[in-house]
Amino acid sequence: MTKKKKRLKQNRKAGLAPGTLIYAGIRETSPANILSINYGDDKYLESESYSNSPFEGMLWVDIRGLTDVPLIEQVGTDFQIHTLALEDVLTTGQRAKLEDYENGLFFILTNLKLNQASLELEHEQISIFAGKNYVVSFQEDPDDTFEAVRQRIKGGSGRIRKKNSDYLLYALVDSVVDNYFIILDILESTVFELEDFEAFSKELDKTKAKIYALKRVANELKIKVLPIREAISKFQRSENELVDESNQIFIRDLQDHILQILDGVDTQRELIAGLEALHQAEAGNRLNNIMRLLTVISTIFIPLSFLVGLYGMNFDNMPELHTRNGYFILLGLMSCLTLSMLLYFRSKKWL
Repeated sequence: MTKKKKRLKQNRKAGLAPGTLIYAGIRETSPANILSINYGDDKYLESESYSNSPFEGMLWVDIRGLTDVPLIEQVGTDFQIHTLALEDVLTTGQRAKLEDYENGLFFILTNLKLNQASLELEHEQISIFAGKNYVVSFQEDPDDTFEAVRQRIKGGSGRIRKKNSDYLLYALVDSVVDNYFIILDILESTVFELEDFEAFSKELDKTKAKIYALKRVANELKIKVLPIREAISKFQRSENELVDESNQIFIRDLQDHILQILDGVDTQRELIAGLEALHQAEAGNRLNNIMRLLTVISTIFIPLSFLVGLYGMNFDNMPELHTRNGYFILLGLMSCLTLSMLLYFRSKKWL
């Protein structure tokens, strides 16, 4: 979808009251997929719908697709999610943030996927609301970003079944952050391939577009990760009763991951800047070589043009014009001049 269409869709909300629910994203209208999991130490129930009736243990409701506004509104009513939070869910392209409500924590962040063929980042907004014994997640795309977390719950591996909603919130955010590491690894390997100077010089025209694509990816990645650092810091400092003190160590680890990603992105940006400078220098050298060759050719033809012009004048009183072998003598002289100049340029390493 073009940027113009994207702007038009996001401007639908202009003039509306705060909390008005309308989808302001760029995805085409499609049915939403619901998957709810009710789990505990020895319990796992999975369903493609959810019920607001009383339940035991933890409940995770995952909604994929945001174009069904009435469904989103109903979910918000059933789980007492504030209308301003629901408005943020439906207004995609939000800056990553954590908001503290009386009845829970609301986290927004962006999931990223890198198309290796075109070197373009695909964005998906993820919104997560964690209540006392439930978590509601909203994924913009139908693809399941949280499949790995779901399999951990289903298999009963780790501590996730024994923990509360704040740990599930951490696990979901951590799974998105893991995708940033994947993008960073691809970025590092692509930059490493470009650092091969021989291949770099041979495909100078192709590498230009690739360098700028990598630069765009690195900049976008940093723009998306920076606000997550702030949100996770707020998560770590939160005094909300939902945040268990025993889970602080995991949140700190998540913060370390974000800092590691930011350091890696900064390193790659510096390497890409070096590649950009190398490309400009190599392009300049190539241009200089072309100009040097043209200059040598022009310099060689200056004395030759002089001789041809001199003996091309229409004067009768020029002794050399009547020399029997004058034509061959002139060709020989021109050849000697050309050869001498070529040898001189060669000795000066201009050729």
